[in-house]
Amino acid sequence: DWHAEAVRRWGVACQATNWKVFVESRLSTPPPVSPLDFLQEWYAVDSWRLLSCCILMSRVSSWLTKTTAIANFFQKYPTPTSFALETEHENVYQAIRSLGLFDDRLASLIALTDHFLRGAPLPNGSRDDCFQLSTERNSPYKIRGVGPFSVDSYKLFCKDDFHMTLSDGGKPLINFQNWRRKFAAGAVI
Repeated sequence: DWHAEAVRRWGVACQATNWKVFVESRLSTPPPVSPLDFLQEWYAVDSWRLLSCCILMSRVSSWLTKTTAIANFFQKYPTPTSFALETEHENVYQAIRSLGLFDDRLASLIALTDHFLRGAPLPNGSRDDCFQLSTERNSPYKIRGVGPFSVDSYKLFCKDDFHMTLSDGGKPLINFQNWRRKFAAGAVI
């Protein structure tokens, strides 16, 4: 059953009325692994992990710092439920302190996790079981700290949407998108 699948993947804190929509909209369909070794590729099999990774790696240039802190975070919080049930911010801080900007990252991770586990809060007070993202400021699908780079990464790496127009325009994502298009056309292995 769909509810059991949601709990198996993301933990007991999942809330929905339509469990099929809830699960299917959160499932990842990652692209083939590229030779480009993007950090997003490491986490593309799970949408929450990919988006958490984007929040954590934002504004950090050191590869070692990013990879170590992100690995620490996911070792401590392997599912969104395990993160949502954390009551001590100090424990989160210990996992990701080397990244800096702790208060902003924590607020973004909390917002993402709530949106992922419970759905987007709609104006009528209900929640949307279908997981969607937006960069539009007034949209119920806009998540704090999840900007164009994160949304584009989600679409490319979790939904394999390589035909989309990138909103971020970052060169690394353009490079991946170009590789993916060539791969789909059979021009690269």
